[in-house]
Amino acid sequence: MSVPGGVGDGRPPSLPEDWRPPPALPDELITCIDCGGRCHLLVNWAPDNPPRPGDVVAYRCEECLDRWDIVVPDESEE
Repeated sequence: MSVPGGVGDGRPPSLPEDWRPPPALPDELITCIDCGGRCHLLVNWAPDNPPRPGDVVAYRCEECLDRWDIVVPDESEE
């Protein structure tokens, strides 16, 4: 029996050799370094255009109102 999208034996098709999972999205909340409050992510992305390593994301603390700009790391550097 054939499976739609599969190879016919129930297994999913193999992925290209250079395939990588999509990058993890930055956390919605981080802890403020200055006051210990909660910093909220100020940006969002279209599903087909996630942030990439080197992009800058901004957070704002709800307590002290400080803004934090964080560079999205390369996963291989973590």
